[in-house]
Amino acid sequence: MFRTAILLAQRRNMTINGKQIAYHVEETNGRDVIETLDRTCRSIAEYQILGIVGPEYSTEARTTRHFQTSAEPAMFRTAILLAQRRNMTINGKQIAYHVEETNGRDVIETLDRTCRSIAEYQILGIVGPEYSTEARTVARLGNRVGLPVVGYSTTEPELSDRNAYRTFYRLPPSEVTTARVLLKLFKKYTWNSTNVIYQGDTYGQGGLQALTEVFTDEVDISRSIRFDLFVNQFDNIKRQLEDSPSRIVIVMANANVTTQIIQFAAEAGNIMAPSFLWILTASNSSMNILANEHINQLIGMLILRLIPTDTVNISASTYLLDEALDIWEKNDPNSFHNNQRHIDIYARYAFDASWMLILAFQQLCQNNPTTCLSFENTSNCFASRLTAQKELHKILQTMSFIGLTGRVQFGLNSTDRVDDTGAYYVISNIQSSMDGLHLVDVLKLNGTVLNTNRNCTTEWTNTTNSIQWPRKWDEVPTDYALLKGKTLNITVYISPPFFMKRSSPDIHEKDLYEGYIHELITLLSEKMGFYFTYTVASDETSYDELVDCVKNRTCEIVMADLAITPARENKIDFSASIYANTMRLVVRKSKQEKIDPFAFLNPFSLALWLTIVGAIYFPSALLIAFYEHRKMNSNFEHDENNSHIYDKSWIKTIGRSLYQTIGALIQRGSELQVVTLYGRIQTVIVWLMSIILVALFTSNLIVNFTAQREKPWLQSIDDLKMCGSIGCNRIGVIERSQHEEYFTKEVTNNIPMNYHHLKHPKECFTKLVDGHIDVALTDSPTAEYMIQKEYCQLELAGTPFGRSDFGVALPKQWPYKQDLDAHILELRTNGEIDRRFAAYIQQKNCDVNYDNESKNLNNRLGVYESSGLFYIFVALTGLNFALCLLRRLFNHISKWHRGRYNVQN
Repeated sequence: MFRTAILLAQRRNMTINGKQIAYHVEETNGRDVIETLDRTCRSIAEYQILGIVGPEYSTEARTTRHFQTSAEPAMFRTAILLAQRRNMTINGKQIAYHVEETNGRDVIETLDRTCRSIAEYQILGIVGPEYSTEARTVARLGNRVGLPVVGYSTTEPELSDRNAYRTFYRLPPSEVTTARVLLKLFKKYTWNSTNVIYQGDTYGQGGLQALTEVFTDEVDISRSIRFDLFVNQFDNIKRQLEDSPSRIVIVMANANVTTQIIQFAAEAGNIMAPSFLWILTASNSSMNILANEHINQLIGMLILRLIPTDTVNISASTYLLDEALDIWEKNDPNSFHNNQRHIDIYARYAFDASWMLILAFQQLCQNNPTTCLSFENTSNCFASRLTAQKELHKILQTMSFIGLTGRVQFGLNSTDRVDDTGAYYVISNIQSSMDGLHLVDVLKLNGTVLNTNRNCTTEWTNTTNSIQWPRKWDEVPTDYALLKGKTLNITVYISPPFFMKRSSPDIHEKDLYEGYIHELITLLSEKMGFYFTYTVASDETSYDELVDCVKNRTCEIVMADLAITPARENKIDFSASIYANTMRLVVRKSKQEKIDPFAFLNPFSLALWLTIVGAIYFPSALLIAFYEHRKMNSNFEHDENNSHIYDKSWIKTIGRSLYQTIGALIQRGSELQVVTLYGRIQTVIVWLMSIILVALFTSNLIVNFTAQREKPWLQSIDDLKMCGSIGCNRIGVIERSQHEEYFTKEVTNNIPMNYHHLKHPKECFTKLVDGHIDVALTDSPTAEYMIQKEYCQLELAGTPFGRSDFGVALPKQWPYKQDLDAHILELRTNGEIDRRFAAYIQQKNCDVNYDNESKNLNNRLGVYESSGLFYIFVALTGLNFALCLLRRLFNHISKWHRGRYNVQN
């Protein structure tokens, strides 16, 4: 009814000297008169600082607060009480405190309590709120009223914006700084991925956003898992973490929520130690939360903690700390800590926040005692204004003092403190010993939080204590899941030389396998420590169906000659390349083309031969005969022995000239000497022409014979474009494969063509042998292996084309991908993959038989190919011999006639 009377006066707008009437209640138990007197004095005090904190002792405090101790509210009060002890006044008036408790869940309730406090008491400033959700709203109220709002625990990155929060000041570093120091940790141990569990409010979402922005492309956030604060549970946390490729978990949550998260995870099982490494960001999380059966799951957990500057020998006010502890012990012995090192860093922030406001108002009133504490429109919270707010905030943004957390100083451009000493981070490790679990500091930053940008030299360094890691105590865990101890069901595909079934099973009638893929699986199994079973896909299964099998989770993984293509990568993931593949064209070996017996004449065309004879040989011979005969018929003295060409008979002269010219033409010369100047010049001309003609003939002869022996009907894949050189129905392409994708895109330009569809890679060879097709597209290793082992009547045509990589087909976000990739890359680097594969490609049966019998023979020029040359030689020689016989016969007949004539005479 006491409250009802005051509220009725407010409803009737009953004021005293223009100011609204409010109520303030103090509860006492009648047992402690000094406590009652203290509360009465504080209520009578004229000016107060409002502290907005979480509930201290209730059940709600143990479940919803950021912090599990009551140190922060206690140190807030201690700062005010210390000012009273030191008789620090503002304009001669004592300062008091007023506390409002909130739970972080109802912002409107917090705003209402703040407004009522401003209206009821002369509030000079606000320390808090504890929760980031409330801090944003209260800070905007501070903008309107002009009151300074100093945060001692809020870390949301948005609150760093000075333009949006003009009267807000924050003492602890923001979550961006937390993200930066975590990035330094990940770089130290070369971790590239993580999961993030965050509480489902602005605090947790701000932390997730900070991690996302800072990690960018350096650390991949595989899973972001929200903890619902309204129902206090997850959406199947175990399944989400087990399906994640990362084995690191960052928890962005306050201390109490972190406790609940750990409890959930421990009860779920197999998502903490030793399978996962957890990193907590709530500095003062308590680890006394698990039953004995779960204790081992905590071993190796890391906790990122802010520590006071005095613990790292950085200056802090020890006088303030000693006096504050003395007041705390006397006023609240239940929450008092004897050990200074165990005092929560956020409790120190709460003290410095209050002390900062006291010092600022003292300086303001020294500079302007008249209006330093005057307010306008105090009856209305939202209309109230601090008259000297500009001067006050100028002081707050320029003042500097040494507090319990080191130097406290702010600037003009950010709500975060400008701290030349900074807040220091350590990482504590939960370790097991004979006495149970202990928290041990194992890492520390070698610089302040201000020096955590990407390019600085601030790094995590080891302390004297070693780290107990969750998996193996002395071995740094990987950030990805390991296949060790797991059993994989691997779907394989019969396709020589990659995977083949042996002709005879073992003694237990169990199928035995061989091939490059089989050896690779066995090798990876030995190195990675996993077990495997095979599921052999049927011959009717296409390559694209294998991809769909993985996509639909019907197959766990597929290892086959499966090419990595963009279309397939949209459906599934692939491992690192297990083979760099190209495609080849396979055709039947063509029959040896017969070479024309007179092929040696082909380098020159018939027209060219006739031109040489008609334009060079005969004219030169006639000219030489003319020059030599003209000389002998001149007025000079005739000596028949001077010229071997000349004869009294023109016919003999021309004949000798023809003989001499042919010798010059073939560069062999002649015993017949030319004596005239013009005859010799003409002979030299013939020699020059012969040099060129012989060179041209020789080179063209080589090219012509080579071309006739090695003239394949298919030169490259370009010959098949748009089915130009051969009908599409004579081209074999494996359907729903990488070959079909390439053929459709590169050969037919995505125009539908009726090519011959093949069901299985082996049909590339059987259909060629049977004559159903004339050319087939297949992979290089398959083609090389098959034509060397089984199909000797087939051969490769053209050059390799369509380069691609084969990879292991994996489901999207397969958790063991990084482990598999790392071992595949290791095998590629040391050459083991190439050695294993070469063992199958180098097997040759057909080449051994075929090379010795035909290949080497085909590289030599046979008698038949050059028989035309011998025909001409025999013909010319026979003609010459026949002429010789006719001449002798003619001479013999002539001699017989002369002898008979003489006898008759």
